[in-house]
Amino acid sequence: MAKKTKGDDAPYLHRLKAEFPEIHAALATGKIPSLRQALVLAGLKPERSRLEKLKNSWAKASDAERASFLAWLVSKGALPAPAAAPLEAGPQPAGTPIASGRYLLPSTIAGIRTIMTRRGLKPADVMAEMGFPPDGRPLARALTRNASLRLSVIAGLEAWLSRNAGE
Repeated sequence: MAKKTKGDDAPYLHRLKAEFPEIHAALATGKIPSLRQALVLAGLKPERSRLEKLKNSWAKASDAERASFLAWLVSKGALPAPAAAPLEAGPQPAGTPIASGRYLLPSTIAGIRTIMTRRGLKPADVMAEMGFPPDGRPLARALTRNASLRLSVIAGLEAWLSRNAGE
């Protein structure tokens, strides 16, 4: 038997057809717009909370969409206004953290991008300069999609940023 993948809806559709023919018929005719909604109506999947939906949307949002959303929250008074110097790309004082756990801070991302642009580097070049294999995909994903990095890469980036801060 083949392993079920995330996009494999056949088992759900088969179960709906066998156990809930009315719901399956409504899904097939378009009266129920999505399989997820049909599964919720049949009691086979729980309804997602607004918080779960917000988390999912946040994870899929671009950096610009996230920034826009945060600005909207500030305008509504739900978040305090940012400090006077938002996300400066200049050198950071020694001892300033560059990441929160395995995720780079926005100011760090801006600083890395500034140095890369100034020096004409690609993520693979930065990885090679830090002594890692020149596979720039993990760093590129961290810079564009806020993906996590190995802690050794974050430590390497910290040293790389301090070496390149004065250029």
